[in-house]
Amino acid sequence: MINLIDIYCLFNRARGTELISPEDLLQACTLWEKFDAPVMLRKFDSGVMVIQNKSHSDEEVFTRIKTLVTKPDALQAGITASDAAMTLGIAPAMAKEHLLTAESRGILCRDISPDGFRFYINLFPEIDSDDMHMVKDHGIYSLWVRVVSA
Repeated sequence: MINLIDIYCLFNRARGTELISPEDLLQACTLWEKFDAPVMLRKFDSGVMVIQNKSHSDEEVFTRIKTLVTKPDALQAGITASDAAMTLGIAPAMAKEHLLTAESRGILCRDISPDGFRFYINLFPEIDSDDMHMVKDHGIYSLWVRVVSA
């Protein structure tokens, strides 16, 4: 996986002269689907665009992130994009995108402090982020609510 901006810079540096515009690169990337290329253009929720293999699996990435975030040190202090980048073998900016995607799927939660973002395992996945006041009838959180309410 590589950021589209990095591809643009690398491509134009290799050409030397007769540079291409960002729009030309983006248009070429959108044509890959028609030619069944082994790579594809992906746009994250934040708007960041990357080129990745079609065989790339978010589920595999999330499994590796879950393994990292459930280690004893991470349970106490959380993980940063740099921690995830070292584990995943990608740039910190790309790791942050994966962490934010995992957060949007309810796998992680985050803490924003002056030191930056820290991500933790979501211990309350049964809470619906769209309706914070509705608690499902099963899971750790509903058990905790019943015990505290009793």
